[in-house]
Amino acid sequence: MALRSSEPLLYLQSLLLTIYLALRLRRRIDIYIGAGNLNALVGIVLRAFGLVGKSVFYVIDYTPTRFKNRVINKIYNLLNLVCVKHVDRVWSVSERIAYIWRNIGLEDLRNYVVPIGIEVEEIPRAFDLSKRRRNVLAFAGHLTREKGVQLVIEAMEDLVKRFPEIRLEIIGTGPFEKELREMVRKKGLEKWISFLGRMDHKRLMQHLTTCGICLATYEPSNDNIAYYADPTKPKEYLACGCPVIITRVPWIAKEIERRQRGIVIDYNKHELVEAVARLITDHELYERCQRNALEFVSNLSWETIFSEAFKKIYKI
Repeated sequence: MALRSSEPLLYLQSLLLTIYLALRLRRRIDIYIGAGNLNALVGIVLRAFGLVGKSVFYVIDYTPTRFKNRVINKIYNLLNLVCVKHVDRVWSVSERIAYIWRNIGLEDLRNYVVPIGIEVEEIPRAFDLSKRRRNVLAFAGHLTREKGVQLVIEAMEDLVKRFPEIRLEIIGTGPFEKELREMVRKKGLEKWISFLGRMDHKRLMQHLTTCGICLATYEPSNDNIAYYADPTKPKEYLACGCPVIITRVPWIAKEIERRQRGIVIDYNKHELVEAVARLITDHELYERCQRNALEFVSNLSWETIFSEAFKKIYKI
């Protein structure tokens, strides 16, 4: 049973559980992949005892300020350095994280970018692009302040005046939901904004294929983990053929801008309003973004991503 306690204690629980499960196998592990520094540390120890062949540190949710407590945060960063220097390979989910390790001396042969994949099999294989509800904006995800849904609600005040048929669907729950609902109530936007709650993944993917524009308006705060991470939602939006409006926070924003799979903006209400207006009124731009979005999914299955990563290990 999981402990109900602070995050550091949960990290310790994960460490002990990983050691237990690895020892329980009672055989040598060819390649050990530790997701997070504590799990990677276990791999280093097991390799020292001859129980692991090659150890991999899979860096999924790195940020320099992972914890508010300075002492714990220093320990966290120290563990990252120890793992980077002593594992056989480092897999980082974004180029931004890989760049940090490169700057501290990690050679490229040990430093790979292994992005987050998506459940391609749950994306509808065929859907009618012409039947999209072009007037519907969608946000899907955990409702926290860092996700920036509040910016979309502020923009809706202006958008409903220009496009009376526009709608916003907020899918998901989270600690910031109460504040968002109150914000909608105070602005009198209940007619245009719906909270659809949590959906299972397959149903969510089906629903997104019916939406017109998907939103990823991350706040540009220093401790927003999305800056270094590889968020899944923008990828799932694209896989569903949905043009994306995204802020310049995660690395994928550059890819969306470079390949014209949507519109990249600063965290600014006016820019968001104008981006939505462009996609609603410029049919040629919208269809081009839609086509480009669908092309993005071809190499995003977990099987493809891990196959390429393992090939590099065996090749070297």
